[in-house]
Amino acid sequence: MLCGKSTALAAFKTCGALTLSCDELAREISARPAVQKQIERLFGASDKKAVAARVFSDDKARKALEELLHPLIEAELARRLEADKSPIRVVETPLLFEAGWEKRFDLTLCVAAPQRTLAQRAKMRGVERKDFLRRSKAQWDQKTKALRADICVLNGGSTAQLEGKIKKLYQALIHIYQAKQES
Repeated sequence: MLCGKSTALAAFKTCGALTLSCDELAREISARPAVQKQIERLFGASDKKAVAARVFSDDKARKALEELLHPLIEAELARRLEADKSPIRVVETPLLFEAGWEKRFDLTLCVAAPQRTLAQRAKMRGVERKDFLRRSKAQWDQKTKALRADICVLNGGSTAQLEGKIKKLYQALIHIYQAKQES
């Protein structure tokens, strides 16, 4: 949350990678009438704020929403990845390790920031401290994710600094991809 995943994804796109956001896929899928009906059946409403308030305060509700959306997101993600043959394809997956999806990718990347920086970013976006803490608690801590990832990019600085790191990483990945193609 607020560690810079979306900024990193945008930087990869600027470099030329195919980029997909599971959050965006979730929004698209949640807007489908059939899915909205299922969400209403589960939560009594399909309003995003009401559902978010419930899932971030109730583990069973969060699990029910994940059980509904994750298979749909995964199917749509697979369809889009299959349709594109770009050499570098980057998928933003906020719950990559929590959902056990890391096995589906060739390489995993964690964008991490100091907790204090995350709290400051949340405050700047108008997120109340209690909401920030509740959402943070619902996810694995960054240290655990960083240790599980193949690569960790630290993002305690500016957007430009993160974009520079991503550009260098993209160039390295392209170099590796091209070397594999030549062998």
